Amino acid sequence: MPQVDHILVPIDLHDTAGPVVAWAALMARVLHSRLTLLHVNESLESLKRHPIAHTEPLLGTTEDLEAWRSTYTQSVHTAFTQLITQHCSGLAVTTALLEGRATFTILDQLEKSPADLVVMGTHGRPWYQRVVLGSTAETVLRAAPCPVLIVRNTTDVAALPRLKTLLLPTDFSVGGMVSEEWAVPLAEEKEVILLHAVENPLLDVYDPDKAEIDLRRMMEESRAHPPRSAQPFWDHAHRVAQAKLSVMRQQFLGAHAQVEVLVREGPAAQDILNTAEKRAVDLIVMSTHGRSGVRRLLLGSVTEKVIHSAPCPVLAVRSE
Repeated sequence: MPQVDHILVPIDLHDTAGPVVAWAALMARVLHSRLTLLHVNESLESLKRHPIAHTEPLLGTTEDLEAWRSTYTQSVHTAFTQLITQHCSGLAVTTALLEGRATFTILDQLEKSPADLVVMGTHGRPWYQRVVLGSTAETVLRAAPCPVLIVRNTTDVAALPRLKTLLLPTDFSVGGMVSEEWAVPLAEEKEVILLHAVENPLLDVYDPDKAEIDLRRMMEESRAHPPRSAQPFWDHAHRVAQAKLSVMRQQFLGAHAQVEVLVREGPAAQDILNTAEKRAVDLIVMSTHGRSGVRRLLLGSVTEKVIHSAPCPVLAVRSE
């Protein structure tokens, strides 16, 4: 079970900050941790000097620049106070206002003051840009050394976050066990859906060599219905997946959770998204299958598709 003492919450000064802080506060209460609200002032550097003629500051004198900085700082602290008052009652909260490029500043802050979890939004964008997360969220998600909870910009600003139903997709990999460890403390007295999608029944995870096959019957049926030649492998894969999910189910019963086991066929990402929407899931917890070196920047196609299109927040847990 992960120990979560500190949650870092990078926020922008938009309406979307409310849902992000609300989700961070919910996680802090469930995991008994403290919060740091962080805002990065990206505009100051571009205001200091003209982007073409690097001569005089755009704001004129140094006094003008300091006056602008003071006004900006005051507005940020006002926003901090409002967010804390509205969402963080009873929690230990600190705030930080830094200057620089958001992505690098957030990652640098994680090095200087390590956090066990990052909660951040995708930053509000027009509908035609919602297929992407935005450079800041995308980069932090890929490079952060700890799990990242992504709150979509489509989240209802007025709605309070709810953690009633969790969806835990799994591919039964060793890396996927890390997301299970994170899901367990969140699942106490909740509804949990354990989901596995069978995309290829011949993968080693299903032990296809152990499938019981009646070759004569398979040949006879496949003459009239060619796709049926692989049906025994699909049936076997379903049984193996069901058995593995049943084993996983036991650890959630200790958290007094109501656990449902689902085995689906088809593309994993689409099955996850369909299940999340149909079952009104509140949170998806899944592994990013993190890698070292350059390949660390790859989340994995399934995780990436889910994070981009999920109807609810997604907790992405790096599986290094």
